[in-house]
Parts: sequence; C-alpha cells; structure tokens
Amino acid sequence: MKLVAIYNAWSDCLDLLEKSIDNIAPVVEGVYVVWSNQSNHGQNIPFTFQHPKAQFFHCEPVPGFAPHDNETTKRNFGLIQAKKDGFSHFLMMDCDEFYVQQDVFDGKVQMIHDNLNGLVCPLRVYIKEPTLWCTDHTLVPFIQKLTPDVTVGSHKHFPFAYDDLGHAHIDPTRRPSHRDRIKMSSATMHHFSYVRKDMELKINNSSANLKRSREVIYRDLDNARPGYVSELYHRELHECEDLFKIKGPKQL
Repeated sequence: MKLVAIYNAWSDCLDLLEKSIDNIAPVVEGVYVVWSNQSNHGQNIPFTFQHPKAQFFHCEPVPGFAPHDNETTKRNFGLIQAKKDGFSHFLMMDCDEFYVQQDVFDGKVQMIHDNLNGLVCPLRVYIKEPTLWCTDHTLVPFIQKLTPDVTVGSHKHFPFAYDDLGHAHIDPTRRPSHRDRIKMSSATMHHFSYVRKDMELKINNSSANLKRSREVIYRDLDNARPGYVSELYHRELHECEDLFKIKGPKQL
C-alpha cells in the first residue's frame, strides 16, 4: 500500500494544519496540501504556510461557482496528482482533522486483509478546547482505494452516505465514487472544528454555511464544559486528555 493524505487547505487554521501533518506523516507514504489564497466564499488571505513533510499544490476557486463545487474541485485536484504519482490509496483531510496513528495503521491492514475499496468511520467534534468533545451524526470516508476512475463528490450511491430514512451523513464534497466493498472502521476522526484562534474566519468561509448558526456556535463556546449539551449538535460534551497536544506538551 502507498497511502497519501490529501489536505484541502486555506488560511483559517494553519496552526492546526502543522500539528495534523506532524501527526499523520509517520503513518502515510505521502502528504499533499492543496491550497488556495482565496476561500470558497471569496475572502483572500495569502497562503504562506510551508511544511518539510508535505508537497504543495495550488488550486484557486472558480469565480461564480458554489462553495461546495469549488471544494469538490479542490479535492479532486489532489486525487489527479496522487494518481500521477502512483499512490494506491488516499485519505481526504481538512486542516483541523486528526487520526490516532494506530487507527491509521490498523485501517491499512484491514483494507488489504479484507480486499476493500474503502473504510468509513465516525467522528468526534471538539468545541472550544482540545479536551471537550461530543459525538456527531456525521460519518467520514477513511482510507480509500485509489482506482484509476475514482473521484470524490456528491456520489449518492456511496455506502453509508445516507441512512434508511434518507438522512445524509457524509459531506457531499468528499464521498468517493466507490459503490461496494466499503466497511465501517473502528477508527475515529477527531475534528477540531471549533478549536481555533479566529472563529470568524471559520464561520464566514465554511462551505457548510455556518453563518446561520453563528449565535448558537458562540453560545456553545461560551458555555462549553463537561456535561453541557451543545445547542449545535444536541449532544453532551465529554472531557478527555489533549490527545494530539494541540495546546503543547502539558496536559490540560
């Protein structure tokens, strides 16, 4: 297996991107950062981030395209390059996403042992602190086989994209086009969605259109503590250790 982690990057949480790359690099064979100066909503901030363990590819949003369309294009731009470079598997990531290294290693073994096209896993979303999290209904594609014709996007036939009631559970910008041999993984994606220095950049430029939830997000940030029920996710917050040393070597 030759696995590449492909990041979709803009300038809203580069401090997290550095830590995420440091964490994933030891368990993959390549790291790509597909970057842009402009967000999917048109805000321009020069992208100056560099990292010695990553390769960088420039892909700007197309003016007039919907944010989800531009984000999908950016993800597929990375896939095209990965195919050229001979990778056999890929893992789509955003700057604020982390995986436990052992989970990635175990996923690679499962992919080969079970002859799979892909794995899917649940996630934890972190609010305010890297030690406060709750569950989410969202699932995320984990390690995927990089076949010659695979793309990512709003592929409704991807297993686990919808439940039996027709509710969507996977981001439509990152569903692979695989149709079968997809299993649920025991891994967890750790999503530090609301742990960052500038929350306004997140809210104003997310493809998920968080502007409508602005007041709820800020109430969650103000009230976040163990046992608090998030208004945004309707789930109770739990406390854990700072698994990825987001705030440095000292445990919070």
